[in-house]
Amino acid sequence: MIKIISQKLYIRVAISIALVAIVVSLVSSMLSYYSGFKEKKNTNYLLVQQLAQTMEKTAAIAAYLNDRELSQEIINGLLSNDLVQGASLEGEVNPQGEMDLFIAKGSTNKKNEAVLIKLVHPFIEDTFIGVLAIYPDDNFIEQQAQSALIKEFILMLIQSIVIAFFVSLVVQRWLTQPIQNLTDSFAKINPSEPETLKMLTFKQGKRDEISRLTQGINALMHELHLTISNEQTLRKKTQELEAKFRLIFEQASAGICLLDDKNIITTFNPAFKHYFTVPGEEELPTLHFPELLSNVDELQSLLADIRSAKNPPQTTLDVECKVGYKTVWFHCLFVRLTDQRDTKRNPKQEQLVEVILHDVTERAEREQQTRFEADHDPLTGLLNRRAGENRLKKALRECIKHNEHLVLMMIDLDKFKPINDTYGHEAGDKVLIEIAHRFKTLFHEKNDMCIRLGGDEFIVAQQIKTYDKTATQQKANALLNELKYDINIAQNKTCAVGASIGIAIAPYDGNELQQLMHNGDKTLYHVKETGRGKVAFYDDIKN
Repeated sequence: MIKIISQKLYIRVAISIALVAIVVSLVSSMLSYYSGFKEKKNTNYLLVQQLAQTMEKTAAIAAYLNDRELSQEIINGLLSNDLVQGASLEGEVNPQGEMDLFIAKGSTNKKNEAVLIKLVHPFIEDTFIGVLAIYPDDNFIEQQAQSALIKEFILMLIQSIVIAFFVSLVVQRWLTQPIQNLTDSFAKINPSEPETLKMLTFKQGKRDEISRLTQGINALMHELHLTISNEQTLRKKTQELEAKFRLIFEQASAGICLLDDKNIITTFNPAFKHYFTVPGEEELPTLHFPELLSNVDELQSLLADIRSAKNPPQTTLDVECKVGYKTVWFHCLFVRLTDQRDTKRNPKQEQLVEVILHDVTERAEREQQTRFEADHDPLTGLLNRRAGENRLKKALRECIKHNEHLVLMMIDLDKFKPINDTYGHEAGDKVLIEIAHRFKTLFHEKNDMCIRLGGDEFIVAQQIKTYDKTATQQKANALLNELKYDINIAQNKTCAVGASIGIAIAPYDGNELQQLMHNGDKTLYHVKETGRGKVAFYDDIKN
């Protein structure tokens, strides 16, 4: 309880004022004592001197008359004064060298402190006939001075305490009490409850500092009330939106993740995790996003371009990857996340990229199948005429650009029509399927192309860096030998076909595909006219 009371502002102010008043009184009294003591002492010495001057004439007559009785009465009269400790009266010295009159009484030891009055002859001026010596009572004088100063000190101390008391009342009335009222009003305010932000009461019309302070606090609380109310409303809406977005993020069928500047996955939703984990695994195989997919370098380059672009559009990409033993396709949407406010404040802020993935494996497989069917012969699985010519044009452009060569073999089957006529079209289809298989067995490299032009006409092409006619001749002969082997067309039935091959080499035999195919076709017909089942080069027949 005492501690609580001691914490009251007006109590502390009153105690502080009282302590200050007491200290000031003590200091003032001490200074007054030390400065007034000497003054009081001098005053008493002056009184002694005045007393001596009063007795001067009477003492002069006593000395002149050499009247010991009168002198004794003068000395006794002086000693009756409390300020006098001792007194003496000395007469003149006679011719025999003796003093006619000497009377002393009391303490006369302190010669240097005596008040000396020279006695002048009553009738003859400038003639001294004796000395009156009065010795002040120092102890009495000091006691008198101390007693007076102590009384002054006590009066001053009482006066200071009284002043401090009334000053404390005034301060408590006009300062600490209004502040205490403000404090009590503030104690009832809870910032989390705007309804407690009530206006503080004050006396209208007053223009003192407390009133202006209260008005300022009321204005501040009004704004604070509006701010807190708006903030609570905004927080409620934000929490509702956050809950909705969290629900969307966690239950979205699309995989969603965020990438930092190093393409490390910082956040991902359950669908994303489901896409890249096989049954039985709990964690992603890696948090480095490009490594989850194929074409790591291409993805890293794409992400770098997205971050460096001034106004990057949304970028999409279909990506193939392996998840366990399964090949899947994802349609990826890349979006750079930017905050205009943060960009202005911090131009070097971290560039986050959002990735949204959809599993499009089924669609990609359908598209691949559709594209394959559009580009390939349905019977043999070889490139059809349209797709084959497009591939040949592209290969020819690359050869000319990189100073490479394109070997074009125009192939026509021998003895194929009799098979259709004898065994039927079903047998002929089996022959074509087997012939296509043998093409692909011998020419299966990345830059090899096997094309069915139609019927029993085919093209086999190779894109090579260095042309070697002998090696090409050997490859063509190996193909002829492979085609001569028997083909099963039915149970216990086989047949054999041959082929004629005309070869044209780009860019020697043509820089355009139509020209090259024309020269190869011309060479093929030359072979068929000269006996079939052989290989010929355009540069051998063009002359």
